[in-house]
Amino acid sequence: MAKKKPVVRDSQEKTELAKQIASRSKRVVRTYANIETSIMRVIRWLSGVVDKFLFNNQYGKIVALVLALMLYMTINFGGEGIFDGGVSGAGDTINNIPLRVIANDEVYEVSGLPQTVSALIVGDLADIQMTKNQGEYQVVADLTGLTEGTHQVNLLPQNFSPRVNVAINPATAIVKVERKISSRFVLDYDFVNVNKMDLEYVLGEPQLELNEVIIRAAEDTIKEIAFVKAFIDVEGVTESFNKEVPIVAYDQQGQRVNVDVIPATIKADVEVTSPNKTVPVVVDPVGEIPDGKAIDAIVMDHQSVTLYGPDAILSQIEQLRVPINATTLTGDTNMVYTISLPSGVRKSSVTRVNLEITLTEGSSVTFTDVPINYRHNNADYRFTLLNPDDAYTDVEVFGSVDRIGALNVDDIQIYIDMFDIGLGEQVVPLYSEGPTSLIQVKPKKKEIEINVIR
Repeated sequence: MAKKKPVVRDSQEKTELAKQIASRSKRVVRTYANIETSIMRVIRWLSGVVDKFLFNNQYGKIVALVLALMLYMTINFGGEGIFDGGVSGAGDTINNIPLRVIANDEVYEVSGLPQTVSALIVGDLADIQMTKNQGEYQVVADLTGLTEGTHQVNLLPQNFSPRVNVAINPATAIVKVERKISSRFVLDYDFVNVNKMDLEYVLGEPQLELNEVIIRAAEDTIKEIAFVKAFIDVEGVTESFNKEVPIVAYDQQGQRVNVDVIPATIKADVEVTSPNKTVPVVVDPVGEIPDGKAIDAIVMDHQSVTLYGPDAILSQIEQLRVPINATTLTGDTNMVYTISLPSGVRKSSVTRVNLEITLTEGSSVTFTDVPINYRHNNADYRFTLLNPDDAYTDVEVFGSVDRIGALNVDDIQIYIDMFDIGLGEQVVPLYSEGPTSLIQVKPKKKEIEINVIR
């Protein structure tokens, strides 16, 4: 096969070819320039729109709201959705984890450690839930080897799943280590839950196994102690008992002081009694019955009641008075009286008394020269009358016709009460008493003058 012969171009053809190439190059340059100009116009338009939104008071608030919502979704949904970077995981906080302290607490007192801490755990949701459900985790402050002074210690997580990351808050604590000393304190007592006892029972003075105890603590802590008490729980007790009771130390503000008490508990022997006294119920009309009427009879569903309380209180009570307002009685009446307990009395066998009151025409009589006596002279004082005429007084008595007709002067008692009387000259009131509370006794004299001497 014969080879082709090379084409031989003359100089004119070469010149034409060069012109065509140059012309095509210019067109390409112009095309790229036009495209670049168009792109810059679009960019400048977009920039203007963005500036209008960002720096316009009206649209700026909308943009800020949109950005805030995007930030909220990013933080609260862990970057899910449009911000999801492909990282999976979760976190949770466990609060109020008791701090376990490893220290020689027989020799040293440690202060400054928190009672509880929090733990932030991060990992897969299933691992976090398993860790919380098992509950075997703990946080430890290891003070082994520390001596007296101030130290910074790390609070370390233990027994957490190795598949989660744990951060403790707080992670460290500044602790003060002090050597303990011993001191003796007099032991007192308190009853607790007294309000949960039946009111008819009375607690006696407890007999404690010891009168004093030993307190071990740092010197500054011991100085804070104001009193040490044995607390005796008496909830629901109905009979005498003997049991172990705890001992607690307190400061001046009544706050518990954390110290070693030796012994921590002692035996307390408490006598429980139910002192009581049965007394009559006496109706005491107060004021005058209208229209000259008097009480003929009173029928009660309870003639007496049993009172419960300390013996010292009960010994001073001879009757339970039921006061009624006589000025409201205009005819035969039925009423219910709720018993008011005398001071110091804890309980009554009866809480209400039903009364049936019958009225009749009243009558009055005056007794002259009724002698004035005295009562409750416990101090064995002597006294003289500043006016000799005060040895006697006239007395007006009012009641039903039948009761007044059966009355004589010996049934009337007028007296002064010397229970709280002092020495020297003084004016004392007169008290009166009839055979029944249904008879009104009015001494003409209200008071007399006496001179009290030893």
